[in-house]
Amino acid sequence: MNPKGSCRRLSRTFLVCAVASACAARLLAQTAVTAVDYGTATDTTNRTVGNITYNNTYTPVEYISTALGTYNFNGPLASAVNFRRNTSSGNPNNSTVFYQYASTGSGTATVLGKGDSSPTLSEVMLSNDLTQGLRNPFANGSSSSLNTNMERIDFYFSGGYTVQAGDAVVFFDLENVGNFGDGFRIAAFNSVGTVNGVGNAPTAYASTGLLVAPDTFGNSVATPDGSNAKYIRSTTTNGDNLASSQSIATLDSNSGTPNSSDLYLVGILIRFTDLGLNVGDTIYGYSLMAGDVTASTSSDLVNWNNSSVYLTNTDPTTWGNMDFMGFGAQISRPVPEPSTYGALLLGAGLALFGIRRWRMHRVATA
Repeated sequence: MNPKGSCRRLSRTFLVCAVASACAARLLAQTAVTAVDYGTATDTTNRTVGNITYNNTYTPVEYISTALGTYNFNGPLASAVNFRRNTSSGNPNNSTVFYQYASTGSGTATVLGKGDSSPTLSEVMLSNDLTQGLRNPFANGSSSSLNTNMERIDFYFSGGYTVQAGDAVVFFDLENVGNFGDGFRIAAFNSVGTVNGVGNAPTAYASTGLLVAPDTFGNSVATPDGSNAKYIRSTTTNGDNLASSQSIATLDSNSGTPNSSDLYLVGILIRFTDLGLNVGDTIYGYSLMAGDVTASTSSDLVNWNNSSVYLTNTDPTTWGNMDFMGFGAQISRPVPEPSTYGALLLGAGLALFGIRRWRMHRVATA
């Protein structure tokens, strides 16, 4: 997220080198998103909350393109997105959201995205809206727009979900031009219960997760309205509640001419089989966390208050630098290739031909 500067570029170089040895042993499990196809935009009633007006202009993502083929978003949507913070660490409960904006005033802004009379971070991450997202969720530190002070983000599916062939999740990062995504870790959980006094929290994980290295996303993709978008960031110290007045600052005031400080969308697709799951396995969701999470076993991931696993000093210029767009809560599935449909039609035709021949044979011998 801008501004990141030369310090950030140097930091990401060290990160790439740090994970290179692990990646050399096998191909990267994640797959870059190369293009996005949007559906028809809808425009509902504007809502003003505090100092932000939401235009509620929403353009859905219909398809994405990857080296694995085309994927759509007809899988189930998560029931909830929960944010886990180590409140005993002394770090403030910050939340910084970024928005693609239409206009700004004196401490106010009108943004394109979804918002109701009591907006929350959970609504942002459930929105499937690529005009808004969460900045630096895993960065730790003092009260600052760079530090959101979360240890984990849990996407929870009530009643569980059975993995189907090809199922995947897709995430987007808001990046500086010339960069290709920040790193993070993702793991699927297969049971829920009470942890740290909180219900419906993961109690077992399928593995220690997949480490997504920096700069493994795809090239920049189109924004929902097709523009060289401009963004603000909006910060509150009121935890996950976004209803109070927020501190607003411009991140990227694109003038229409692309330049080196512009922000762009980059995306990545991760299949459930990349997370150590098999088709037919039942999970209750998946968790996002910083890339510096140090889990020796999958059980280490359960307690987000364990500061030896979930570090409370994650640097906003390294593993705390990932910015998640309001996306990733709906399961993505591959779109069959035209040749697949052709094979199905051919098979059906041959079956009908065989049945007809069998019937004719029976009549002839009756």
